[in-house]
Amino acid sequence: MTKPFALGATLLLAIIGVGFAIGAPMLLGFHAIVTGLRAASAHLIVMLATSALVSAMAKAGKQQLMQTALGLRIRFARTLAITFVTDAAFLGSPFGAAGYGVNLGLLQRAGASWTQATTVVSGDQALDLAFFAVAVPPSVVSCLGLVGGLIAPMSLPIVAGVASGAIALALVIWTSRRKLAAGAHGVLERVGLKSARPAQWRAFATNVRQQWTHLLKGPRWQLAMLLVLTTTQWLLRYGALWFILLQLGYALPPGFVVAAQALVLHAALWTGIPAGGGGGDLGLAAALGSWVPRVAVGTALILWRFATLFCPLALGALGIAALALGRAHTRRT
Repeated sequence: MTKPFALGATLLLAIIGVGFAIGAPMLLGFHAIVTGLRAASAHLIVMLATSALVSAMAKAGKQQLMQTALGLRIRFARTLAITFVTDAAFLGSPFGAAGYGVNLGLLQRAGASWTQATTVVSGDQALDLAFFAVAVPPSVVSCLGLVGGLIAPMSLPIVAGVASGAIALALVIWTSRRKLAAGAHGVLERVGLKSARPAQWRAFATNVRQQWTHLLKGPRWQLAMLLVLTTTQWLLRYGALWFILLQLGYALPPGFVVAAQALVLHAALWTGIPAGGGGGDLGLAAALGSWVPRVAVGTALILWRFATLFCPLALGALGIAALALGRAHTRRT
């Protein structure tokens, strides 16, 4: 009884989160935004849908390349379907947590071992983090002049204090990481969550490390291709809003739009509400409001959600259907 209830609650939360994400931009002016959407060209809609598809294909290509390097023989069509479903799970679950489990489970069902699946999923995340680590700092620096004029001189000490506090906190956590890990381990043991079979966990970690080493020591073209595919995936995803604003007549610096999305969307993710529950939309509306009129922001955000939320969810449904059909065909044969 508990399991169906938890599944139903998760599904309901996903529907609520997506619903809020759809409705939040409408708060900026419903009738004017509807008029703006009607004026959007079919060419723009097709381009946004295509960008969502190509972004998903780039991610699938990245995973396919890692799978092949690890000796897995999974057809690209199946990898693409797995990618569709995984992206939808990330978008439709609290904190995006379901995406990892879905990706691991579908890879194992396709024939991957536990260690191979973990290596692919963790490698995918590591490449994503590498992209953001390289792309976000220059984006933030590039837009300092743009936003500097909006910060009142009196607030500069506050901004500097918050930034200094965040850096100090990060340094304290880093220098105390071993003590924190030991403390967490002690708490888990006190509540009865002891690490069972530590030898198996060590063997598993060693296996994953060995496969990671194998990936990193592969041909240079392989690593270069992984980086190109990762960049393509995220530039299409994070460039959609900049392109939409440009089509609406507002040419904002690309670095500013990327930095705003990276900061606001990651903050919205930590609310635990699927798709940010509209928090990301309202945060972006606030970030863009000084340069773009409210109605234009609302129109842009609806089109942006079409490319980055509606299309991936539709592709996820398509991926579920494709995997189900493939499974039914396998059973018949």
